Amino acid sequence: MKKTFRLFGLLMVAVIDFGMTACGSDDEDDGIDTSPISLIAGKDHLIEGADTISSSNKFVAYGSGSTLHAWHVGETSVMVNGKKTISVSVLPLYHLYDDPICEWGCSKEYVKSHQKQGTMNSKSTNDIIGYDDAGAATLLAYSFKNDKLTSAMAVVSTNHTSQYASYLAERYLMLPYYKGEDTYFIGADGLDQESAKTVVVLQVYNYKYLATLYMPAKDYTTRSIMAVGADKSEALKLLESLMTEKQ
Repeated sequence: MKKTFRLFGLLMVAVIDFGMTACGSDDEDDGIDTSPISLIAGKDHLIEGADTISSSNKFVAYGSGSTLHAWHVGETSVMVNGKKTISVSVLPLYHLYDDPICEWGCSKEYVKSHQKQGTMNSKSTNDIIGYDDAGAATLLAYSFKNDKLTSAMAVVSTNHTSQYASYLAERYLMLPYYKGEDTYFIGADGLDQESAKTVVVLQVYNYKYLATLYMPAKDYTTRSIMAVGADKSEALKLLESLMTEKQ
């Protein structure tokens, strides 16, 4: 009987020891800090104890080894070592103007109630609403069809050229596009047309201003880019209707 109890006792010690060892293995993972991370676009962050980092939105941030790379402004979450989830916010360094309202298909009233910067342009119509001096944007305009938002445009002084390039690059994946002697810069807020919501086209309006057209990614085509560069394009008509008093 004593031998039976002694054997039972040894078995219990072995079980407890195994359980403590297993817990100890989990405790090592618990050493990873899962507090939310905020980073400026373009900066890196070392996650102590991370062997792998996978991101739910690689456009915003992605990992390599134990390093988290902040790429574009936005929100995402990362999975560390396949077990721990961390919320990540990528913030902008440049604040030339508040991001335009790009809730495609929303009403004029929605835009009016959410556009906080600037003063409404006196030449605004039922189809085009413009805001003067919206932050560093000389003009921020919204175009509607049947009371639904179809595009937006920002006009910025060429004095801000260097900062403006960085401002857009923090928010969009920017690439050059060449058409004859003209060069445009095309950007998207996603890695492909399926994941992107907005496409932007940046061009030189004249020696004084840069113009950026914002449009739904689903409507993006090469033809839409060419239209931006055409003298009679809707985008430039929009500008001409609101910019006369700015010249």
